[in-house]
Amino acid sequence: MIKIDLPLSKSIANRLLVKYFVQNQKLPIFDENWSDDIKAMYHILHSKENQINAGDAGTAFRFGMACWAATPGIKKIITGSPRLLQRPIMPLVNALIEMGADLTQLRDGSWIIIGKKLSGGNIQLDASFSSQFESALLLIEPLMSSILNITKTGQSVSVPYVDLTKSIIENSENFLPEPDWSNAWVWIARSIIKKEEILLNKLDLVSIQGDSICATWGDIFGFQLMNDSVGTSVKVCGHNSKRIAINFIVCPDLAQVTIALAVLIGVEFTCNGLQTLPHKETNRYEALLEALNILNVNIDKNSDNHSISFNSVHWKPSFKTLNVSSLGDHRMSFFWAIIGLRQPLILRGKDAVSKSYPEFWEHWLKEFPAKENRIRLTIN
Repeated sequence: MIKIDLPLSKSIANRLLVKYFVQNQKLPIFDENWSDDIKAMYHILHSKENQINAGDAGTAFRFGMACWAATPGIKKIITGSPRLLQRPIMPLVNALIEMGADLTQLRDGSWIIIGKKLSGGNIQLDASFSSQFESALLLIEPLMSSILNITKTGQSVSVPYVDLTKSIIENSENFLPEPDWSNAWVWIARSIIKKEEILLNKLDLVSIQGDSICATWGDIFGFQLMNDSVGTSVKVCGHNSKRIAINFIVCPDLAQVTIALAVLIGVEFTCNGLQTLPHKETNRYEALLEALNILNVNIDKNSDNHSISFNSVHWKPSFKTLNVSSLGDHRMSFFWAIIGLRQPLILRGKDAVSKSYPEFWEHWLKEFPAKENRIRLTIN
C-alpha cells in the first residue's frame, strides 16, 4: 500500500489566516513546508512592507486587498505577476468602494489601498467570476460598521467555497487545516488507473471542503474509499460506466484531473460548468482543449458555455514521447501527471505544483518502479 501525506488545504488555511488577522490574533508560526499560496497569504498579512507582491496567488491578492481596505491607518500597494493582474478583480473592488474603500488602480494593474472603516450594509456583488469575492467580504465583516447584506448578481460559481468560508467564520478552530481534497483526487485518479491501493493519511471523509464531492464519484469511476482513524484508503473495484457527465460549477479545481482520468479509462465524457477556467493561472479551458488535441482526442466543444465532450473509448497512447508544458499552472501539471501514467512525456514547468503541493513530484515519482517511470521533467 502506498501511503501519502497530503499538503494542507490552502482554501482552509488562507481563510483561517485572514480570520486571525481580522480578530487581531497572532498568526501561526510560519512553516517552510506550506504551499506557495499559503506562504503568500501569510506574507501579505504579516509583512510591514508598503508594497507587497502576491505573485500568482489570486486568493492572497483578493483577500489581502479586502483586509487592507477595511483596516484604518494602512497604506499599501498590492501587486502580482502579469497574469494575476489580468485576472478578474473589479466585482470585489466595486463592492469595497461601495462601502467607502479608497482604492486606486495603477497603470500596471497594481492597486494603492488606503485603509478605512467600511460601512457594511447592503451591497451588490457580481458572483459569476469567482466565489472568492464574496468570501473576502464575509471574512472582513467584523471590521465593518454594520452587518453586511450581499445581494448577488449573475450565476454564482463555486458556492461550496463560500459555505467553507461561513463554516470557518462560525466555528472556533486552531490552525490545523484538513489535508487538501483536490490533491487527494489526483491520487484517487492514479489509484484507478494503476489499480494501486493508496492510504491518504489524516484525510477524513467528513470534510468542509467542497472538493470532497469527488468522494461520491466511486460508482462512476470504480473506486471505494474507506475511512478510519489513520486516514482514507482507496481501493479500486472497476467501473462499468460507458458515458460520464459531470458539471464542475461547484468544483472547478477537479476538472483537469477528471478529464485526464476520463481519457485514460476510455469513456464517452461530457462536462460543463467550466466558465471560471479561463480566468485562472492560465486559461485552463484553452489549455485543456490544446492538451486534448496533443493527445489526439476528438473534442466537441461549446465555447459559449465552456463545455467539453469527447469519446476516448478507442484512445491509445502514442509511442512517441510528447513534449508538453504545465503553462505555469499547478492544475495542468496534475493533468499531465495523470496522462503520464500511460503516455510517455516530457513535462516542462514542473515547479508549478509548489502553488498547492510542493512535494508532489517527490511523492509521485518515488512510487514508480524505475522501468515504469515515463515522466521526465525539465524546467523552462
